[in-house]
Amino acid sequence: MPQILMKIQEDLASFRREMADRLDRIETIQKQERRISAAMLAMMRGTAGAYEDRLNQLEINRIVKL
Repeated sequence: MPQILMKIQEDLASFRREMADRLDRIETIQKQERRISAAMLAMMRGTAGAYEDRLNQLEINRIVKL
């Protein structure tokens, strides 16, 4: 009986370590994804700003020609 209980304790300890490792990996991935998302947002804003500048310049040129 004590051997069975010791085996159960070992299994639980192993499970806890495995879950802690998984949570650490998930946290690491989550941080990476946040950085990637922030970078993509910055690039999209920059691209949208450049596009808006082009449109404004085209509109100005069109008005000058009229």
